[in-house]
Amino acid sequence: MCRYSGLFLLTFALLACGREGQAPEATCYQLAEGTHLPRFFNTPGAINLAYVSAQGENQVLYAQDLADVEKSEKTVLQRGDNWFVNWADFPSVAFLDEGLHGNILFSHTLQYSAAGTYDYDVMYALQDDEGPLFPPRKLHQDTVAAEHGFLSSAPLPGGGLQVTWLDGRYTKVGAGAGAGEETEEHGHGGGAMTLRTKALADSVSVELDHRVCDCCNTATVATDSLLMVAYRDRSEHEIRDIAYVTRPTKGGTWSTPKLVHADNWEISGCPVNGPALASNQRGDIAISWYTGAAERARLQFARYDAAAGRFSPPLLLDDQDPLGRVDLQLAPDGTAYATGLTLKEGSDAAYLTLWVIDPQGQVTREDLAVTSGARSSGFPKIALFQDKLYWARTVLGEAKGKQYVEVCWR
Repeated sequence: MCRYSGLFLLTFALLACGREGQAPEATCYQLAEGTHLPRFFNTPGAINLAYVSAQGENQVLYAQDLADVEKSEKTVLQRGDNWFVNWADFPSVAFLDEGLHGNILFSHTLQYSAAGTYDYDVMYALQDDEGPLFPPRKLHQDTVAAEHGFLSSAPLPGGGLQVTWLDGRYTKVGAGAGAGEETEEHGHGGGAMTLRTKALADSVSVELDHRVCDCCNTATVATDSLLMVAYRDRSEHEIRDIAYVTRPTKGGTWSTPKLVHADNWEISGCPVNGPALASNQRGDIAISWYTGAAERARLQFARYDAAAGRFSPPLLLDDQDPLGRVDLQLAPDGTAYATGLTLKEGSDAAYLTLWVIDPQGQVTREDLAVTSGARSSGFPKIALFQDKLYWARTVLGEAKGKQYVEVCWR
């Protein structure tokens, strides 16, 4: 296993852990003990890392500029003592707009709304360079104590933010009027998890799908011409394949759900493994996802064909019993960078694996790090910024609470 020097030290290590010629050098930095749940976000001219850390009785959501990670000061975006903190459903930060006092950042956390294990709300806040613009407030308008989470977002061309989440307002018996305050609702009655979206500035949200998988992450992207949301669907027969919906960026109605590919994965419970979407400035869109259809776990990738209005047939990335937890980025020229957790025969470790898919479909594969497949290791994340590839993960310690975030780039 690759080993670096102690916490807080900037170190240099070969990605291949000593195998000559395997990969160029990477710079890695370890955050303080107790940090976890890393996410990247961009602001004009900068790449930043958000993460969560316990501070006494409080959980704190921090942001940090990675330009000079050793000297960069941490910014507190939200703080709370009643958060739902989960390995798969976790906070995020996104650039919203350039305001009067600098960059306006959107941040979201999850806060318990009742005594149930999964009774929590999405709470969001806005902050500029001078501090918070208002205390955290609830994103959705229903009053049902139920699960609301797995939020994804995408900056909109010209400013603003599109936000998407899983909404459990109909999963509770007798939700009644409290479930339908925002706008006219379909009569569900079946108690299924739903998928909702809105522009952050909108007062009402739109239901995109009335029956979806309960705890798989969503993904949202926005190009100059198209908004897209991808998620794990759930049919009446428990087929849980990846679906997507689209809408013109400048307005119009959302499409009906379509499948990215008919994997036909029948599974009675949620696999906690949603898709990853990515787009670039010229409007390319791509997706990666995990499936276990036909009792064969695999990671797949596809590009969106805008002219045909559908995704291309999937490209197989891994079928050696991978764990999933995918992420994806698209370079300006259309080159895709996909990551996921994989396994190797004869090894107890998991690997953070990178696939680079060029526009012609040629694939190269590389292991970025030896890691853990435990749930508490979370979902590793990647980013592209100024010709560099960044990745961040949670490294587990010897005891609970001893984990820390490691961020690397090259």
